[in-house]
Amino acid sequence: MHHTLEIHEILLNIFDQCCSCDLPALARTCRAFKEPALDALWEGLDDLSPLVECLPEASYQPTRAGEYSFSRPLTQTEWDILLSYTRRVRSIEDFNSEPDEKSLKILSNPPTTALLFPNLRTLRCDYTKKTMPLLHLPLPSLLSLDVEFDNLRLFQNSLQSFPKLSPNIRELCIHVYPRKATVGEIGGDYICRWKNLRSVFCPRVALDVDALVHLSRMPALTRLSFMTSTILPVSDTPLFFSNLHDLTLHSESLHLISRLLSQIQLPAITKFTAFVFHSPSRQDLTSFFTCVQTSSADRTIKCLSLNQFSPLSDNAVRSEAPLLSLEDLRPCMALRNIRELRLNIEWNVGLTDSELLTLASTWPHLEDLFINVNWGWNTLCGITPNGLLQLLQTCRSLSRICLAIDTRGYVELPPHGSLAGLGLTLPPSAYINVLDSIIEAESVPAVAAFFARIAPAPNFTLRAWGSWDMAKRPGREVYKDRWDEVYRRANVLVSLIPGGDTVIELQRTLAEVITRSDGST
Repeated sequence: MHHTLEIHEILLNIFDQCCSCDLPALARTCRAFKEPALDALWEGLDDLSPLVECLPEASYQPTRAGEYSFSRPLTQTEWDILLSYTRRVRSIEDFNSEPDEKSLKILSNPPTTALLFPNLRTLRCDYTKKTMPLLHLPLPSLLSLDVEFDNLRLFQNSLQSFPKLSPNIRELCIHVYPRKATVGEIGGDYICRWKNLRSVFCPRVALDVDALVHLSRMPALTRLSFMTSTILPVSDTPLFFSNLHDLTLHSESLHLISRLLSQIQLPAITKFTAFVFHSPSRQDLTSFFTCVQTSSADRTIKCLSLNQFSPLSDNAVRSEAPLLSLEDLRPCMALRNIRELRLNIEWNVGLTDSELLTLASTWPHLEDLFINVNWGWNTLCGITPNGLLQLLQTCRSLSRICLAIDTRGYVELPPHGSLAGLGLTLPPSAYINVLDSIIEAESVPAVAAFFARIAPAPNFTLRAWGSWDMAKRPGREVYKDRWDEVYRRANVLVSLIPGGDTVIELQRTLAEVITRSDGST
């Protein structure tokens, strides 16, 4: 055997690529393979039942619930067997079949000073009375803790001991069961005990003032997500998150998020996401965009997203919703490095060609532009095909678009040369969602030819009328079918027309496609 295959790290990398069913055989092949093969086999567990099954059959028995129950206390020899495997475990995720509660307590209290999981790096599980003993084990090597619970008070009581038992946590994820409508608050008394946090993700749990102050002083923190319910005390000195790259805030209203943004500085932020439960007012929206700009994010932010959480009510009066205009988005023009802009709120949209192009002229690096992918625009207006073409020329990197398209009167191909000389303006993986755009049957051929000319390959994507809100609207099936026909014809044309063909050739091929089609729109 070559001497390189005697190096543990090399063998471990090789065995990590092997199927788990082959690892036991590799472990039995020779002494050189045994340890790295067993390390790869036991690296990750999704429950503890494999550990129990390594013990003599007389020590446990299966229960009707599909769990395992110890029939007697474990002997020292049996503990030694367990420890020979548990020292190899690096991650435990998503418990399903496992020992019963009594047996789990036995596993969590070994009669030895040796740690049960000395090398565990990642732990993910529900926090229940049953799994609580596992979470209270000393886990000095644990780096990532992901816990889901339905009782915040019970979790907070246990949270006091976590930093002592697992002092090196770098990633902390705290989830609340989705059915729970109420959220609680985690105080600085708990969070402050961890000194090396790099990521804190608790979207349905609030952090109090002390916790936020502590996190702002952690230079290693790069990702933060939490529920905003706290107004920071008025201070001349804002909280300074020196290295925070990714911030996600959840709140009942956009007003609370804006208030928090006005009290913090984010000099390194590249991605900011906001989720709200209620539709914002015009004043709240303007204040939000202004606060994003003044929090020092205007120089670094690349991805900005604002989303409304709550489902739209069936009795919502769309005509009474605010109309999004250029003036509402004007503060965003200061975000010169923006790559991705997503806006999804219970508003109607009244942006025109000139307004969108005014915005896009300040975003030369824009790649994704999503405006109301769920609610739609709810107006007859939208960006025209010619406006879309200018938008693509202004933002050369733009490849994912969710905008309403105004095709009224677009029944003829544009004049010769207006499209053919522009080259390929969309990347092969382009995604276009025209949302709730209305299209008449007579516009389908011309619109299909338009997309065929700006799309470089048959694998571009065109979607329409796809959200759960749009599905309830009158005429949805008719308009969706027409846009599907546009997509079908455009793909046929893209596959048939070479890039240098003229508009006249495009018209000829289009006529042939229409003749061969099995029905009109």
